[in-house]
Amino acid sequence: MSENPDISAARASYESITKGDLDYIRDNLLADDVVFHVPGHGALAGEYRGKADVIGYLSRLVDVTGNTMRYEPEAFLSGDGHIAVFLRIRGDRAGKELDERGVHVFRIAGGRIAERWSFPQDSYAVDQFFS
Repeated sequence: MSENPDISAARASYESITKGDLDYIRDNLLADDVVFHVPGHGALAGEYRGKADVIGYLSRLVDVTGNTMRYEPEAFLSGDGHIAVFLRIRGDRAGKELDERGVHVFRIAGGRIAERWSFPQDSYAVDQFFS
């Protein structure tokens, strides 16, 4: 049995971030009008609209962490164009270590990521990591 293509898009986004291959994400995974919702009060928190804005956010994420961010999906739930991913997120930055769990919810339209919401288990830990 093959993997649900919506899950494949979410999984490919994590693999591409790990490789630093943001061009692949831009060219193959994101809808033109994509929106990323990043919670918190840290330097990277905010709402990112459109491919250029989302790729700018991901580029800053890669830069500030020295490309150490690792997204480790633990489970996927899918239904009606939405994917919920339960994951572990790890990274290093300026002597700080992040080892966090959370949920990403993707809206997939036409095989592309149209929207992503991030829900960290401990948003204070994420804010502190990026401060």
